[in-house]
Amino acid sequence: MVRLKQARRAAPLAALAALALSLSNPAANAVETIDNSRNPALPQNQVPGTELMLHNRLLVEKLIEPSRDARAALASCDKTKWEDAIQRISAINNDAEKAISGSSWPFEDPQITDSSSINDFYWALDAKWKEACAKRVADKTGTSFTAGGSLSVGQLSLPQQAFLGFEALGTLIQTLGVARIEEDARATAGSFDGSAHFSDADVFGSNGIWAALGYVRTTANASARRTNIDPNGDTLLIPGPLGGASGFSLVSAGGLNVVTQADYEAHYEWDSFYAKAGLPFNCGPWLFMPFFGAAYTDQEQTSSFSGNIPGFGRNFAYNTMVDVETISPFIGFDAVRHFNGVSVHGGGLLSADFNDADGWDRLSFTGVADSQASLSGDDTSLGGRAWAGVTFGTPQSPFKLSLDASYIYVDNIPVITRDGTNPSSLGFDSADGVVGTIRATFRF
Repeated sequence: MVRLKQARRAAPLAALAALALSLSNPAANAVETIDNSRNPALPQNQVPGTELMLHNRLLVEKLIEPSRDARAALASCDKTKWEDAIQRISAINNDAEKAISGSSWPFEDPQITDSSSINDFYWALDAKWKEACAKRVADKTGTSFTAGGSLSVGQLSLPQQAFLGFEALGTLIQTLGVARIEEDARATAGSFDGSAHFSDADVFGSNGIWAALGYVRTTANASARRTNIDPNGDTLLIPGPLGGASGFSLVSAGGLNVVTQADYEAHYEWDSFYAKAGLPFNCGPWLFMPFFGAAYTDQEQTSSFSGNIPGFGRNFAYNTMVDVETISPFIGFDAVRHFNGVSVHGGGLLSADFNDADGWDRLSFTGVADSQASLSGDDTSLGGRAWAGVTFGTPQSPFKLSLDASYIYVDNIPVITRDGTNPSSLGFDSADGVVGTIRATFRF
């Protein structure tokens, strides 16, 4: 193999400078077409996507694919693709040098000019690789560690909770859940995590193995007030947690059974621990990482619904507590594209949630001892999350700051049913929401 010569050749320095400029954005697909038709002595054939001009059209055709692959490898700093492309360019230059037939002095030999131009093209590419990617590729070797934390705020739309009932005068037809509370909860969350990237591990052609452990704590609060819950002459029903006689019914008696004011308060807490692992793949300008993992979440919900019935001089209050333990295996993906000091990313995950819940439901009524029922239930549901954001910092930066927006969906929020006949029962319903997150990451 003939070694490329890094020396000044016959190609003009101005042409080399223009060539280097054309490589300043290796991802660019559009390069200005050069027209040398007015001067037949100049090379007439341009390698697409570059400013390299040659006399020999066959050499141009041979260079189209490796030059395109070299520019793509530069855009992603893919060392394997880079070495393959640059070796093919080197081989083409070797063939061009071997084809030089001899001296044509004092005239310029097109074969010598083409070989010199390809040689300059090779070294311009090599310089660009060293400037843009050599350190980045070197930093990929070995193992790197990161630690980070985040703060999130957002709004959750939680399931309706239903209370009280009416019994029609005369027909005795009962309508339950007449006081329905729409829960729009304010949510905040904090997290911290640690991760490791084992870049020397090559699994299915990936760029190593990535693993992470983390903890997330989320809280949400909802409140609502209803006024003048009026049966309009019908009987007011306050179903009891044990069913039957544990509840109360108040006849109208001329409108005395109106609930003049009722207040609802709910507080949710989620404590989640997770572990996950992924395989990052270089896909052109994008880094694509499928991942899988599992999470354990402890969810606690406490709520109260209390009201005043001044016509009868009575107050009532439902107080409920439910604890849900959830095991969630999940799969997902993340995609990242890097620019100069900034990257954009997006992804999603899908989880299978195995839920086991227990708790209690209590009713207090003026002048009567409290009644309370135990709650329990289990369920399997699906959950999901999608996100997109921007990160300020390069992959090798010791500190990075990210801003994200996420959509969350779960189907394991506790809902209590009180039918006045049977004890209170526990079920699950769906909730969704949008949160914004600011995250800081430190690399070691």
